[in-house]
Amino acid sequence: MNKTALITGSQGFVGSYLKRELKKNGYSVFGIGYKNTGDENYSCVDITDKKLLQTTIEAIKPKYVFHLAGVSSPWFAEKNPELTYNVNVEGTRNLLDVLLSVPGVKVLVVSSGYVYGRPDLLPIKEDHPLNGEGVYAESRIKQEGLVKSYEKKMDIVVARSFNHTGPVQNDSFVVPKIISQVIEIKKGSRDFLELGNVDIRRDILDVRDVVRAYVMLLDQEKFGITCNVCRGRSISLKEVVEYGKVFAGLGKIEIKANPEFIHKDEVLDFCGDNGYLRDLIDWGPQVDYEIMLRGIFNYWDKI
Repeated sequence: MNKTALITGSQGFVGSYLKRELKKNGYSVFGIGYKNTGDENYSCVDITDKKLLQTTIEAIKPKYVFHLAGVSSPWFAEKNPELTYNVNVEGTRNLLDVLLSVPGVKVLVVSSGYVYGRPDLLPIKEDHPLNGEGVYAESRIKQEGLVKSYEKKMDIVVARSFNHTGPVQNDSFVVPKIISQVIEIKKGSRDFLELGNVDIRRDILDVRDVVRAYVMLLDQEKFGITCNVCRGRSISLKEVVEYGKVFAGLGKIEIKANPEFIHKDEVLDFCGDNGYLRDLIDWGPQVDYEIMLRGIFNYWDKI
């Protein structure tokens, strides 16, 4: 049985975890990305370079493709709209065009819960209108629209991933930003937390649960589908701070609001429904919030 897997964007945060999950399940794993890493079975390929992408994929002949490559930060996307469109939309087009010539390939395309925008009803199901606004959300909506035109030509699953985190994720993302600041207070190099609105709630999965879902989604037999990958339960940023405070053994932490981190008309609660995902595969979150945050705390505490 051919268990050759290709990860685009394999050098990123999620890619490193997905690589381990695939190897654990007996896959032969290849990766591509825009950075030179020197890793085994890895090629430096810009996904917007269709010719190089085609040459690389023809050599690998993957049976499973996990398309992680893309601009994943809404903040970065707003500052780089042309790059975001080229990578998230045209890069996806390049990949799918090339994969048309790979017989029997199965493809998972990672999208985002951001496509929903302000929720009309919680928890958010897959049939919720795509009201996402801003460069990042709009690029993902266009990406999904593009994918639909390939669904009759190959086996594709679109995963709308909600927030996810874990050790190694950099502190430009909110959970490691909070935890790393708590540790700075613990070590005496900071006096207070500098954050936005800590009352907002977000549905956040541990990255290990996310990659387990990705692998299982390409191991099932229903394609031409889109499903949420989410915990199904949100947590407030204030609760994240409280967990960090307990882990650090601190009695009280001062929080100062930085206006730069507070967004106008911010969504107060964002929680997905994972019922469809559970119907498709025998999956459920295995890492609860406390264990997830403890792992991130331990990682930053050693730096």
